[in-house]
Amino acid sequence: MAEEVVEFVIQTLAGIIGVFAGVWLALVVEKRKRVADQRERDQQVAIQFDRAMQSMLGSVIKNMAEAKRISSLVDRRGRALIHEGLEISVWDATQDQFIQLCDSVDKRVLFAQFFSDVRHLQAFCDFHRGLQLAIAAAGDDLDPHLAQVGIEADVQLKDLAEELMLCGRLLISDYGQPVHRRLLGMKPATE
Repeated sequence: MAEEVVEFVIQTLAGIIGVFAGVWLALVVEKRKRVADQRERDQQVAIQFDRAMQSMLGSVIKNMAEAKRISSLVDRRGRALIHEGLEISVWDATQDQFIQLCDSVDKRVLFAQFFSDVRHLQAFCDFHRGLQLAIAAAGDDLDPHLAQVGIEADVQLKDLAEELMLCGRLLISDYGQPVHRRLLGMKPATE
């Protein structure tokens, strides 16, 4: 009977050890699976963020080029109306995704500020165009105060365009890739 008790204890202990070993192995396998899944999700998020970032950097460059065009038109346009081709649709389309995926508050703020400046420049261009139409409609009866407002609006428009170009240059120098820097004629970043 002692042999049967010893055999029963050995089988029971073997069963208990087997269950604990099985549970431990299952936990180890589950943890590795979760880590692998998290790594894959992180890679997908990084890919999505890179795509959004590339789209926005391209939009920054396009808006900078348009701001430069507007600034040069103010200098040489005479009485012709200025039409802008600024675009904020990329920011509107990717803003939520970018803000969710971006890990840097500074980056979020800088891009939001840049595209807010684009909206302000666009609104001021609309105002400027309306002012130029009012000045053109006045013809020979142009009020000298209205003419002075037109001159000041030209200066303000140029200042807004140059400020947008500066902000865009900072974005590209901080977050752009070498191709973006080359497009703006900037030296490659030294890393």
